[in-house]
Amino acid sequence: MEPDPRGERQGNWNTEYGLLFEHSRDGILFTAPDGRIFDANPAACRALGRTVAELRALGRDGVIDLTDPRLPAAIAARTQGGHWVGELTFIRRDGTKFPVQLSSTLFPDHDGRPRASIIFRDVTAILEAARERSLLEAQLLQAQKMESLGILAGGMAHDMNNVLTAILGMAQASLGDHPAGSPAYAAFDTIAQAALRGGRTVRGILSFARGTAVEDRELDLNDVVREEARILERTTLEGVRVALELAPDLRPMRGDASALTHAIMNLCVNAVDAMPANGTLTLRTRNLDPGWIEVTVQDTGTGMPGDVIARALDPFFTTKEVGKGTGLGLAIVYRTVTAHNGRMEIQSEPGQGTRIMLRFPACVPGARIQAPSDGRQATPPGHPGLSVLVVDDDELVQRTMTALLGTLGHRAVVVPSGEAALARLEAGFRPDVVILDLNMPGLGGAGTLPRLRTLRPALPVLLATGRVDQGVRMIN
Repeated sequence: MEPDPRGERQGNWNTEYGLLFEHSRDGILFTAPDGRIFDANPAACRALGRTVAELRALGRDGVIDLTDPRLPAAIAARTQGGHWVGELTFIRRDGTKFPVQLSSTLFPDHDGRPRASIIFRDVTAILEAARERSLLEAQLLQAQKMESLGILAGGMAHDMNNVLTAILGMAQASLGDHPAGSPAYAAFDTIAQAALRGGRTVRGILSFARGTAVEDRELDLNDVVREEARILERTTLEGVRVALELAPDLRPMRGDASALTHAIMNLCVNAVDAMPANGTLTLRTRNLDPGWIEVTVQDTGTGMPGDVIARALDPFFTTKEVGKGTGLGLAIVYRTVTAHNGRMEIQSEPGQGTRIMLRFPACVPGARIQAPSDGRQATPPGHPGLSVLVVDDDELVQRTMTALLGTLGHRAVVVPSGEAALARLEAGFRPDVVILDLNMPGLGGAGTLPRLRTLRPALPVLLATGRVDQGVRMIN
């Protein structure tokens, strides 16, 4: 039987000091200055996965053999100063490592021989808790950033939509001045389509920031996919082939066509980036039971490892070079899908390409799909046109509405504020319709509308706003 080292000490081991050594939850080692281990308490043996005899058998530099390369320097510092406190990594018998906080002190034994105590604590759980706390703090900070982004996006949407309204309105107004097929017609049509696409981008960012769909109407997801395919065929690299596999009987769904278009566009752009040389981009739709539909964006590109997939949906995470990606693409897609009560699945392996499936609840079978109108309807021949009171403080919008209404055969009277509009009505002006902007200084649209109703209860009013996230409460 192994001799009991406690019998070699003077005094009664069954004192409070001995009980402390035996029952301490911290590991305690008694060593020589060079690291040879003389004794270890049960907590140290459990932590290191070794018996006292095995620890003694390590011989000279025994403690050093249990730690990472920092310990020799720590021993040197302790030898000079008599005490050392720090953090190290210990190695168990099975080779696994664990972090410890350690305190070591030099002292003479009862015979005056130099000895050292090492008291250590496994801090794996503490560090893991700190990492989790750091992750939660980062998530909270990210949530606060998203909230700020939502507020910023609303203001940006208003300003950008006013600019895009001017571009789109002037382009559409000019289309009627040129024959279809002419270079000028094609140029203005391209400008109009670019403005529409810019508007979809603004709406997509706003939808991402708010986490909800801006519009809710019945739509055919096949139409959204076909439109993206047409854009890709005109803009992607020659080496990338776009393949469509669309279910002819795809059920309709409800949602925001602009947000869904932007989401699928983001997936397609990522897919093309993953195929720098050549490849095939497949866009596929199908019906799922019960009552779901699915759109798949699949590429034959480089694929993603598991650690990248795990973070792919994190906002601002990107593997692209600086200046080539914002890290918002997949995050926007995910927010758009969840805003439509849908689900998203990513399947990918390095070198095997990527397949992303978006699944949405379908409408009741047989629901009618309403095709959106482009709004370009001229005044019928012989109709005198309408007198339109345009109430808007943005000069670009004023000029655009004047030109667009004139093209349609109507007469625009522009005022910059609600107060000015009320003054014109009180002075006897009798327009056929009012186009009222909601976002203006002073009374604004919300303050002007009830007073306008009091003056002219039957006057039709069209409410307009560049804030696509702004709710309107109608006042009769």
